[in-house]
Amino acid sequence: MKEALITHCRNVIADKIQSIQAEITALKDSMGTDTKSSAGDKYETGREMMNQESGKLQSQLSVFHQQLDTLNKINPTVKYKTIGLGAFVKTTQANYFLSISYGKIVFDGMELYMISGITPIAQLMLNKTVGNHFNWHGKKIIIEEIE
Repeated sequence: MKEALITHCRNVIADKIQSIQAEITALKDSMGTDTKSSAGDKYETGREMMNQESGKLQSQLSVFHQQLDTLNKINPTVKYKTIGLGAFVKTTQANYFLSISYGKIVFDGMELYMISGITPIAQLMLNKTVGNHFNWHGKKIIIEEIE
């Protein structure tokens, strides 16, 4: 299951990367065709807005590349006894995949949260084993299964 989940996430991220790269290309094309007119201030403001948008897109692209790198580091065949990066964790509250910060998804008919190891809930789970528990927002959550 983890292998299929990782492949699914890689594909989603690859699609996002491709989309952002297309936006960057379109923005560069737009910047190249934008000509300076007699309204110089308007031209400069427009170029600055395009530069800012390009910076935002480059930042998003960097995040998605980092997420892809993290997913590529996970060995889906490893069976975990304690919770760490790459572990799929079933609890009494929800299912978690410690990998990248991506949030809630539905995969193969199951709801799960993809979280990175630096999230507060992941920090509470790290190095725990089946049967251990932790408190999250005043609730006792028991770890039922680790894959």
